[in-house]
Amino acid sequence: MRKATVELVPQPFLKDLLHDYFEKIEYAELLQMVRLDFDRDIKTAIVRCLMRDGYSPEDLPYPPGIEVMDVLKVDGKEAICLMRGGVPDELRLMFKEFDLELVWDLPTYFTSEKLVYTVIGDQPNLKKFFERIRFLGEIKSISCQRASYQHYDVLSCLTNRQRDILIKAKKGGYYDYPRRINADQLAERLGIGKSATVEHLRKAEGRLISHILSGY
Repeated sequence: MRKATVELVPQPFLKDLLHDYFEKIEYAELLQMVRLDFDRDIKTAIVRCLMRDGYSPEDLPYPPGIEVMDVLKVDGKEAICLMRGGVPDELRLMFKEFDLELVWDLPTYFTSEKLVYTVIGDQPNLKKFFERIRFLGEIKSISCQRASYQHYDVLSCLTNRQRDILIKAKKGGYYDYPRRINADQLAERLGIGKSATVEHLRKAEGRLISHILSGY
Protein backbone atom coordinates (compact mmCIF):
# COMPACT_ATOMS: atom_id res chain seq x y z
CA MET A 1 0.00 0.00 0.00
CA ARG A 2 1.19 3.48 -0.90
CA LYS A 3 0.19 6.94 0.26
CA ALA A 4 0.05 9.48 -2.56
CA THR A 5 -0.38 13.25 -2.38
CA VAL A 6 -1.28 14.91 -5.69
CA GLU A 7 -1.16 18.65 -6.36
CA LEU A 8 -3.15 19.98 -9.32
CA VAL A 9 -3.85 23.26 -11.05
CA PRO A 10 -7.67 23.30 -11.40
CA GLN A 11 -9.27 23.19 -14.81
CA PRO A 12 -10.95 26.44 -15.99
CA PHE A 13 -14.47 24.96 -15.66
CA LEU A 14 -13.82 24.15 -12.00
CA LYS A 15 -12.48 27.65 -11.32
CA ASP A 16 -15.64 29.08 -12.85
CA LEU A 17 -17.84 26.74 -10.80
CA LEU A 18 -16.17 27.76 -7.51
CA HIS A 19 -15.37 31.38 -8.35
CA ASP A 20 -17.89 32.98 -5.97
CA TYR A 21 -16.90 30.57 -3.19
CA PHE A 22 -13.19 31.37 -3.34
CA GLU A 23 -13.84 35.08 -3.53
CA LYS A 24 -14.78 34.86 0.15
CA ILE A 25 -12.40 32.19 1.46
CA GLU A 26 -8.67 31.66 1.06
CA TYR A 27 -8.79 27.88 1.35
CA ALA A 28 -10.89 24.92 2.47
CA GLU A 29 -9.13 21.99 4.11
CA LEU A 30 -10.59 18.54 4.75
CA LEU A 31 -10.17 17.53 8.40
CA GLN A 32 -12.24 14.35 8.31
CA MET A 33 -14.35 12.56 5.74
CA VAL A 34 -17.42 11.46 7.70
CA ARG A 35 -19.32 9.81 4.86
CA LEU A 36 -18.68 9.22 1.18
CA ASP A 37 -21.60 7.58 -0.64
CA PHE A 38 -20.88 7.03 -4.33
CA ASP A 39 -24.25 5.40 -4.97
CA ARG A 40 -26.24 8.44 -3.77
CA ASP A 41 -23.60 11.05 -4.71
CA ILE A 42 -23.47 12.29 -1.12
CA LYS A 43 -20.50 13.33 0.96
CA THR A 44 -20.32 14.58 4.53
CA ALA A 45 -17.11 16.06 5.89
CA ILE A 46 -15.59 18.27 8.56
CA VAL A 47 -13.90 21.16 6.80
CA ARG A 48 -11.67 24.03 7.95
CA CYS A 49 -12.25 27.27 6.05
CA LEU A 50 -10.03 30.33 6.25
CA MET A 51 -12.26 33.31 5.56
CA ARG A 52 -11.11 36.40 3.73
CA ASP A 53 -11.32 39.72 5.56
CA GLY A 54 -14.86 40.86 6.22
CA TYR A 55 -16.57 37.50 5.67
CA SER A 56 -18.03 34.79 7.91
CA PRO A 57 -19.31 31.26 7.13
CA GLU A 58 -22.86 32.68 6.89
CA ASP A 59 -21.75 34.85 3.95
CA LEU A 60 -20.55 31.99 1.79
CA PRO A 61 -22.25 31.08 -1.46
CA TYR A 62 -21.55 27.37 -1.15
CA PRO A 63 -21.09 25.26 -4.28
CA PRO A 64 -24.40 23.90 -5.66
CA GLY A 65 -25.87 21.22 -3.42
CA ILE A 66 -23.56 21.89 -0.45
CA GLU A 67 -24.96 22.91 2.94
CA VAL A 68 -23.42 23.67 6.31
CA MET A 69 -25.01 21.41 8.91
CA ASP A 70 -23.20 23.10 11.78
CA VAL A 71 -20.41 25.60 12.46
CA LEU A 72 -18.39 23.72 15.05
CA LYS A 73 -15.84 26.41 15.87
CA VAL A 74 -14.91 29.95 14.89
CA ASP A 75 -11.47 31.35 15.74
CA GLY A 76 -10.81 34.69 14.10
CA LYS A 77 -11.00 34.18 10.33
CA GLU A 78 -10.93 30.39 10.68
CA ALA A 79 -14.14 28.36 10.81
CA ILE A 80 -14.55 24.60 11.24
CA CYS A 81 -17.78 23.37 9.69
CA LEU A 82 -19.69 20.14 9.28
CA MET A 83 -20.75 20.10 5.62
CA ARG A 84 -23.02 17.81 3.66
CA GLY A 85 -24.09 17.82 0.09
CA GLY A 86 -24.45 16.22 -3.24
CA VAL A 87 -22.27 16.51 -6.30
CA PRO A 88 -22.94 19.27 -8.88
CA ASP A 89 -24.35 18.00 -12.16
CA GLU A 90 -21.12 19.02 -13.90
CA LEU A 91 -19.15 16.60 -11.72
CA ARG A 92 -21.66 13.78 -11.21
CA LEU A 93 -20.28 11.33 -13.76
CA MET A 94 -16.71 12.11 -12.76
CA PHE A 95 -17.54 11.56 -9.06
CA LYS A 96 -18.60 7.98 -9.71
CA GLU A 97 -15.27 7.34 -11.45
CA PHE A 98 -13.57 7.74 -8.06
CA ASP A 99 -15.45 4.80 -6.53
CA LEU A 100 -12.13 3.01 -6.06
CA GLU A 101 -10.61 0.99 -3.24
CA LEU A 102 -8.88 4.01 -1.69
CA VAL A 103 -8.62 5.60 1.73
CA TRP A 104 -9.04 9.40 1.54
CA ASP A 105 -6.37 10.87 3.77
CA LEU A 106 -4.73 14.19 4.73
CA PRO A 107 -3.60 16.66 3.56
CA THR A 108 -6.54 17.35 1.27
CA TYR A 109 -7.35 21.00 0.63
CA PHE A 110 -8.44 23.46 -2.03
CA THR A 111 -7.70 27.03 -3.05
CA SER A 112 -8.65 28.95 -6.17
CA GLU A 113 -5.27 28.06 -7.68
CA LYS A 114 -4.46 24.67 -6.17
CA LEU A 115 -6.11 21.32 -5.45
CA VAL A 116 -4.37 18.82 -3.17
CA TYR A 117 -5.65 15.28 -2.64
CA THR A 118 -4.12 12.51 -0.55
CA VAL A 119 -5.17 8.87 -0.86
CA ILE A 120 -3.90 5.48 0.25
CA GLY A 121 -4.23 2.42 -1.96
CA ASP A 122 -2.52 -0.30 -3.93
CA GLN A 123 -0.77 0.34 -7.23
CA PRO A 124 -3.69 -0.54 -9.59
CA ASN A 125 -6.13 1.74 -7.74
CA LEU A 126 -3.61 4.58 -7.45
CA LYS A 127 -2.94 4.32 -11.18
CA LYS A 128 -6.67 4.68 -11.90
CA PHE A 129 -6.84 7.60 -9.49
CA PHE A 130 -3.97 9.42 -11.23
CA GLU A 131 -5.66 8.92 -14.61
CA ARG A 132 -9.08 10.15 -13.47
CA ILE A 133 -7.94 13.07 -11.34
CA ARG A 134 -6.70 14.80 -14.51
CA PHE A 135 -10.34 15.64 -15.22
CA LEU A 136 -10.19 18.15 -12.35
CA GLY A 137 -6.83 19.70 -13.13
CA GLU A 138 -3.34 19.50 -14.51
CA ILE A 139 -1.06 17.45 -12.26
CA LYS A 140 1.73 19.64 -10.93
CA SER A 141 3.38 17.14 -8.56
CA ILE A 142 2.93 13.68 -7.05
CA SER A 143 4.50 12.58 -3.78
CA CYS A 144 4.39 8.88 -2.86
CA GLN A 145 5.63 6.96 0.15
CA ARG A 146 4.99 3.61 1.73
CA ALA A 147 1.87 3.61 3.88
CA SER A 148 2.88 2.50 7.36
CA TYR A 149 0.94 2.19 10.58
CA GLN A 150 3.88 1.55 12.88
CA HIS A 151 4.62 3.74 15.90
CA TYR A 152 7.25 5.68 13.98
CA ASP A 153 5.02 6.18 10.96
CA VAL A 154 6.48 9.59 10.20
CA LEU A 155 9.93 8.01 9.89
CA SER A 156 8.82 5.56 7.21
CA CYS A 157 10.12 7.94 4.52
CA LEU A 158 13.71 7.48 5.78
CA THR A 159 16.24 4.79 4.99
CA ASN A 160 17.08 2.44 7.86
CA ARG A 161 20.46 4.14 8.29
CA GLN A 162 18.96 7.63 8.36
CA ARG A 163 16.32 6.55 10.87
CA ASP A 164 18.85 4.94 13.20
CA ILE A 165 21.17 7.96 13.16
CA LEU A 166 18.31 10.42 13.65
CA ILE A 167 16.94 8.49 16.64
CA LYS A 168 20.39 8.22 18.22
CA ALA A 169 20.92 11.95 17.69
CA LYS A 170 17.59 12.67 19.39
CA LYS A 171 18.27 10.34 22.31
CA GLY A 172 21.77 11.70 22.73
CA GLY A 173 20.56 15.29 23.05
CA TYR A 174 21.72 16.60 19.68
CA TYR A 175 18.37 18.34 19.18
CA ASP A 176 18.08 19.66 22.72
CA TYR A 177 18.56 23.37 23.42
CA PRO A 178 21.26 23.84 24.42
CA ARG A 179 22.66 20.71 22.80
CA ARG A 180 23.95 18.01 25.11
CA ILE A 181 26.20 16.62 22.37
CA ASN A 182 27.62 18.19 19.22
CA ALA A 183 28.28 16.68 15.79
CA ASP A 184 31.78 15.53 16.74
CA GLN A 185 30.53 13.70 19.83
CA LEU A 186 27.63 12.15 17.93
CA ALA A 187 29.97 10.97 15.17
CA GLU A 188 32.22 9.36 17.78
CA ARG A 189 29.27 7.48 19.28
CA LEU A 190 28.22 6.31 15.82
CA GLY A 191 31.72 5.31 14.84
CA ILE A 192 31.69 7.29 11.61
CA GLY A 193 33.15 10.61 10.47
CA LYS A 194 31.64 13.96 11.34
CA SER A 195 30.96 14.89 7.69
CA ALA A 196 29.11 11.59 7.10
CA THR A 197 27.08 12.11 10.29
CA VAL A 198 26.04 15.63 9.33
CA GLU A 199 25.21 14.50 5.79
CA HIS A 200 22.96 11.67 7.07
CA LEU A 201 21.17 14.08 9.41
CA ARG A 202 20.66 16.72 6.73
CA LYS A 203 19.20 14.20 4.29
CA ALA A 204 16.96 12.72 7.00
CA GLU A 205 15.75 16.16 8.07
CA GLY A 206 15.08 17.12 4.45
CA ARG A 207 13.04 13.97 3.83
CA LEU A 208 11.06 14.46 7.03
CA ILE A 209 10.18 18.04 6.18
CA SER A 210 9.13 17.06 2.65
CA HIS A 211 7.07 14.17 4.06
CA ILE A 212 5.32 16.21 6.76
CA LEU A 213 4.64 19.18 4.50
CA SER A 214 3.75 17.15 1.43
CA GLY A 215 1.06 19.02 -0.46
CA TYR A 216 1.75 22.37 1.24
